[in-house]
Amino acid sequence: MQSAKTKTALNDTQSELSAKEPVSQVQLNHQGWIARLVNSLSISKKIAWGYGLALGVAVVGTATGFMVGDYYQRQVVAQKQQEFKEIQLLNSLELTLLQVQAHQHKLILLSDRELLQQEYSHLLKHITELNQLWSEVKAYTSSADYAYDNHAEGLPQFLQSYAGVPEAYTQQITALLGKINLSNLQPESISAFQKQLLNFTNNSTYLRLHQASDALEEVVNSSYKDLQSAEAAVRDVEKLREKIILASMLLSVAIAILLASYTSVAIAHPLRNVTNIAQKITQESNFDLQVPVTTVDEVGVLATSLNQLIQRVNTLLAEQKAEASRQLIQSEKMSSLGQMLAGVAHEINNPINFIYGNLQHTNIYFQDLLALIDAYQEKVNDDDIVALSEEIDLEFLREDLPKVLQSIEFGATRARDIVLSLKNFSRLDESEVNLVDIHACIDSTLLILNNRIKKDITVVKNYCELPNVEGYAGSLYQVFMNILSNAIDALEEQGEISQAKKITIATQRLAENWVEIKITDNGSGISPEYQAKIFETFFTTKPMGVGTGLGLSISYQIVVEKHHGRLTCESELSEGTTFAIALPIQHPVSDTSAPYPILACSIT
Repeated sequence: MQSAKTKTALNDTQSELSAKEPVSQVQLNHQGWIARLVNSLSISKKIAWGYGLALGVAVVGTATGFMVGDYYQRQVVAQKQQEFKEIQLLNSLELTLLQVQAHQHKLILLSDRELLQQEYSHLLKHITELNQLWSEVKAYTSSADYAYDNHAEGLPQFLQSYAGVPEAYTQQITALLGKINLSNLQPESISAFQKQLLNFTNNSTYLRLHQASDALEEVVNSSYKDLQSAEAAVRDVEKLREKIILASMLLSVAIAILLASYTSVAIAHPLRNVTNIAQKITQESNFDLQVPVTTVDEVGVLATSLNQLIQRVNTLLAEQKAEASRQLIQSEKMSSLGQMLAGVAHEINNPINFIYGNLQHTNIYFQDLLALIDAYQEKVNDDDIVALSEEIDLEFLREDLPKVLQSIEFGATRARDIVLSLKNFSRLDESEVNLVDIHACIDSTLLILNNRIKKDITVVKNYCELPNVEGYAGSLYQVFMNILSNAIDALEEQGEISQAKKITIATQRLAENWVEIKITDNGSGISPEYQAKIFETFFTTKPMGVGTGLGLSISYQIVVEKHHGRLTCESELSEGTTFAIALPIQHPVSDTSAPYPILACSIT
C-alpha cells in the first residue's frame, strides 16, 4: 500500500532532520556570545532591540554631548559670574572709600553747621559701609567659590597689604568724631575740629587708606580684564559646546547606523543563505543540499522547514522514479498481454470459424440424409432395415441431432464472441479515436469476467439508448475491466451474507454531448479516509501481492486525461460503492474546461 510506504519514508526523513538539528546547535554554541544572543532572538525582537538600541545610543550620545557642553559652559559662566561679583564688590568698596574720603574733606571745608551735621552723618554711614564691605570682600576671598580660581595676586594681595587699615581708620576717626558735639557747635569749635581733621589727613592711617583706594583701582582694572577674559572664555566654550554636541550627535548616528546595519545583516544574512540554497536547488535540481541552520528565530524555523521539504521532495522523487519504473513494467506487461491475447484470439478464431462455418453445411447435409432415409423407407420395406432403424433409434436421432447441432452452433458463437472480446481488449495501445459502442464494451467485459461472476452475484443492466462515443475502445475496455473487477472483489470479500450480491450497471444520455455509466455494487463500501486516495498511484486497500494500486489510477488517467471525461466515486460503509464515468460523445481536441453535464435521462 502506497500510503504506508510514503509515511515510512517521511518518518525516515524527519528522523534524519532531527539527527541533523544537534549539529546546528553545536554550530550555534561555537559562535560568540553576542552572535548567540542575537541568533536566539526572533526577527521581531531583533528589529525591536536593534533599532531600539540604535535609537538609545543616538539619544544617549546626543544627551551626553549636551551634558558635557553644558558642564564646560557652566564652568566658564560660573567663572564669569565670579568675576562680575568680584567687580561689584570692588566697585562698591572703591566707591565707599572715595565717599569716606570725600565726606571727610567736606567736613574740613564746610562752615555751615547743618551741612556739617549732614556730612558727619554721611561719614559715619559710609564708615560703617566700609567696614561691612571690607568684611564681605575678605569673606569672599576666603570662600570656596573664590578659591577654585587660584588667585595668587590681585585682591588677595591687596587685602594682605592693607589688612587692618579700615579698622584702624574707623577706630581713629570715630574717636576724633566722638569729641565733637554737633548739637552745640560754635564757630571756634568748628574751626578747631576742622583743624584736627586736617591734621588727621596727614596721619599715616589716613594715608594708608588713601593708598588703599588707589591700589584698589588697579585691582578693579585687573578684575575688569579678568571679566573680559571670562567673557571670551564663555564665547569659546559656547563654540566648544556646539562642537561637542555636533560631534556626539555624529558619533551617535554613526554608532546607530552600525547597530542598525548589524541588525539588518543579522536578519538578512540567514535569509540570503536560505534564498541562495533554494535558487541553487531550483537551478541544479540537487535535492541533497541542506540549508545551514544558524539561528533559532523564524528564519531558523524556515530553514529547518525547507530542509524537511527538500528531504520530502527527494523522497517523493525517488518514489516517482520507482513509480515510473513500475508503470513502465506494467505498461510492458499490458502490451505483452495485449499481443498475447491478440495471438491467442487469432489462433483460436481460425478453428472456431472453421467449426462455425461448417455447421450450416452440416445441418443441410443432415437434412438431405434424413430426406434420403425417408424416401428409401417408402420404397423398400425390409425387416433388416426396420430392425436397424429401431436399433439406432432413428426417430430419436431425427429429433436430437438438430438440437446437438444447435448447441454446437451456440457454443461456437459464444467462443467467437469471447475471442472478439479478447481481440478488442488487446487493442490497448491504439492511437486513433474510433466510434465505440459502450454497451458492447460492457457486455464484452462481462463475458470475459463471466467465470468470476458466480451464481451468487447478480448483474443488473439498466441501459438507456446511447450513441456511439468517440474514444479508444481498448482503453475503455480496461476501465470497465478494472472497475468491474474491483466490484467483484468487494462482493467476494463479504463472504456469505444474507442479502443478494448485486452489481448494477446503468447508462444514460446526459445533456448535449455527454453519456454516463454508473457501476454500483452493494459491497461493504470504502472508508472516508480512503475515498480521497483511491485514484492515487499505488494506493490499494488489498493485501500485499494481491493489489498493485494501478487499476483505478490508470482508469482515472484514461477517462480524465485521455477522453477528457469525469471519473468519480461515491461510497458509504456497509451500503456499497458507485463509480460514475462521464464521457463526451464527441472527443474534444483541446477543450478541457467543458462544464459538467446536466441529467437529461433518468433510470428507474
